[in-house]
Amino acid sequence: MASEGPTILINVQEQCDLCDEPILFQCGECRIKLCSSCANEHHLHESKHDIKSYVSDKSELKSISVLCKIHVDRMCGLYCQDCEVPVCEQCITTGHHGYHDLKNTQDLLQEKKTIINLDTKEMENILETQLVNIQKRLDVLACTSPSKYEDLEEAVLQHGKKWHDAVEKVVKTFLSEIQRMKNGEKDILNKLTQDIVNLICNTENNMKLNKEMIEAFEAEKILGYKTKSEGIRSKIPEINVPNPSFTEFEVTESKIVHENFGVLKTKVMFIDDERRKSREMVQTYVDHPTVPKLVEKLTQLRTIETGLSAVYSLSCMENSELWVHGTDYAIVRIDRRNKKLERIKTMSFDGNVGITLNREGELVYTDFEDKSVNILKKSHTHAVIRLSGWKPRDVCVTMEGDLLVSMSSDDEQRARVVKYRGTKSIQEYHHDLKGRPLFPAGDTALHVTENKNWDVCVAVTSAQVVVVLNGLGAVRFKYSDKSGKKEFRPMGLATDSQCHILVTDYFNSRVQVIDKNGKLLRNIEGHGIYLPLSVCVCNYDTIYIGDSTGKIKQIQHLK
Repeated sequence: MASEGPTILINVQEQCDLCDEPILFQCGECRIKLCSSCANEHHLHESKHDIKSYVSDKSELKSISVLCKIHVDRMCGLYCQDCEVPVCEQCITTGHHGYHDLKNTQDLLQEKKTIINLDTKEMENILETQLVNIQKRLDVLACTSPSKYEDLEEAVLQHGKKWHDAVEKVVKTFLSEIQRMKNGEKDILNKLTQDIVNLICNTENNMKLNKEMIEAFEAEKILGYKTKSEGIRSKIPEINVPNPSFTEFEVTESKIVHENFGVLKTKVMFIDDERRKSREMVQTYVDHPTVPKLVEKLTQLRTIETGLSAVYSLSCMENSELWVHGTDYAIVRIDRRNKKLERIKTMSFDGNVGITLNREGELVYTDFEDKSVNILKKSHTHAVIRLSGWKPRDVCVTMEGDLLVSMSSDDEQRARVVKYRGTKSIQEYHHDLKGRPLFPAGDTALHVTENKNWDVCVAVTSAQVVVVLNGLGAVRFKYSDKSGKKEFRPMGLATDSQCHILVTDYFNSRVQVIDKNGKLLRNIEGHGIYLPLSVCVCNYDTIYIGDSTGKIKQIQHLK
């Protein structure tokens, strides 16, 4: 047999000359076309014959070398996903891979090709929409950074003149502190710029290697490929730009000059390594005393009477005020005593409005009939997305600041979830990696949220299922429940700090809490909860549950 070893072809339709199996090889001496089993048999009897991969003239086929590393005279038709190695028939019969997850090599190659292409596309997206923009922002910050500190110095000097010689020591102290911040920010900006340049080079190199791998069709590298885009994303620095200022005090006769001179905010620019590490480790929570756990006995903190007939959607602000939507054409901001603070008119009603808050705490909402996604800035509504042929159902803000919008077609026969960066669509979720629909035809009531591990969680109401996807759009799991007295009808979704997924089970008047892998942890029921429609998680993992009576229950479920 040739020293390079036999090969496996990916898309063969012709039949073996000795049986009915697909052709994979051809003997160079006999010229007969052989399947994998017949090629092994032929090699045993004619060991000096050169068995090569068969390439048909009828179609463009690519081939890859997959030779068993243990049984060197055997070809591999399967791939062990537990051991991450190609395996032959003899490997299986000897029991080395008993109960392991074995997959057809050809099928797995196609899946891996899809994943690599998606991963490369995601890296291109990261490069174009994040890394390059951060580099530009750092360049601007590096240019403008000195000027703001020069302004500070001038303010301090002018105020110092009022104090004459008695405050010279205080002035020098303040100037020294400003210089320290200025130098510290300069060092940080230089480091961030170098980090982002290195990350861009690394990303471009990975993209190049991926494309070369696909073009060269290097089998073992493809089979063992691990996605890199999430790793790259986790290394993107969080830029925290301080806004130092100087607050003057009135000049007094006080002997405590330093205390009366003014206040200098000594915030120095820093690299938020803790937040970056948290993004890398968010999927690997461990049992630690400081990690919040489920309380043994649920505590209801309060009931909020909204005055609405029902609470279809709600979102909690940092000051514990709530945005709520009920049965009328409006979104209302209320406090915990149900004092109405603000009212936003909509063209939709009865649950056709989705509510969330962006990272700046601004209201973002969908208006089904208006076909728009809107943001409220300083009491003025701006449409950031307008759809054509589709109507938005629900919206959430991702940890990266993007928008996930669920929507249905105008004829309400199709549904999908689209990720937007600004006004640009960057990813769609409507088919799995094999091209199969994620959501049933005609089932268009989708509620969406993103978990802290970047999973996309979608409640498909009529289909009685919650679909959880990873960042690439592959289905991680589907959750449904048959334990209730009535059918499972998921209406609202939320996630907490521990990656738990909270699902309102409408007909059973409860909220189910499942972990990030789809295991049911507990039911939140009783406490006067009746036909819950919405749920959100606020500060300190406090849960707010809106139901069909128009009441909101505030419950503590973690400690």
